[in-house]
Amino acid sequence: MDPRLLLMVTEAYRHGKVLGAWGGGTGVLEAAGLSAAFVGVVVGERAAAVLRDVTGLLSGHRAWDRFTPAV
Repeated sequence: MDPRLLLMVTEAYRHGKVLGAWGGGTGVLEAAGLSAAFVGVVVGERAAAVLRDVTGLLSGHRAWDRFTPAV
């Protein structure tokens, strides 16, 4: 797998971006060590369902629940 792709996906995750994948894209997430169990990561069989879920999460701009608040 292209290391630039893995870098882009992991950096997007670190920056709190919502990620969605279906089909072959799920392999990219797996290679990056990400799964649907992670906050803001959507994986599915059908593109339309993934798009619907990702669109809903984008209203928050980022997946803020991914981060532990510092006090």
